[in-house]
Amino acid sequence: MSAQPIQSSDDALRDSVPAESGEVAFPGRPDVAVEMRQLDFLLGDFRIEYTNLTTETVTTGEATCSTRPLADGRFYELTQRVPVPGLVATWLIGWSDVDNRFVSFYYDDWGHHGRFTGPGWVDGHFKLTGDSAVFGARHGFVEDFEIVDSDHLVKHGFVVVGDDLVPGDILHFHRI
Repeated sequence: MSAQPIQSSDDALRDSVPAESGEVAFPGRPDVAVEMRQLDFLLGDFRIEYTNLTTETVTTGEATCSTRPLADGRFYELTQRVPVPGLVATWLIGWSDVDNRFVSFYYDDWGHHGRFTGPGWVDGHFKLTGDSAVFGARHGFVEDFEIVDSDHLVKHGFVVVGDDLVPGDILHFHRI
C-alpha cells in the first residue's frame, strides 16, 4: 500500500501555488516584520531584581536574563534564570502578520507553559496578555513592560482573578 498525500476536501491547501507558465512556484520568504523593532528594548543581558507578591510572605531576590534574536530576527528568545527556587524560563516573542499583533510562547524547566498576545507599545507600555498552565492549574496573566531608561526596564506581572488584576510580581531589569 503506498502512502497518499493528505488533501483537503476542496484541495485548497497546498505547499505551492501554480504559476501562469504551468510551473510550480513557491511563495517567497517575507521580510522580517518592522514591528519587531519594538522589542529591541529587550535585547542583551540583564541583572534582575525581583519581588514576588504571590507568596504568603513577599519575597525578593536576584536573577539574570538574556535576550537574543532567532530565525533571522523574526522571534526574540528571552531566557530568565532564577537561582532561587531554581527555574529557567523562556519566552519566544514575535510579530504575527496574520493576527496583526505580537505572539508569545512561554515555557520553563518545571513544565509550565503558556501563550500570550499583545498589540505592541501603547501609551508607554508593552503588554502581553494570555494564560499559562502553572502549578497544576491554568491562570490568566498580564505582563506589563515599561522602559525607565536605556539600561533599566521594569515589568509588572498581574494574575487575572475574575475581573480583577492582582499584582503578582515586579521585576527590575538592569542592563549589564
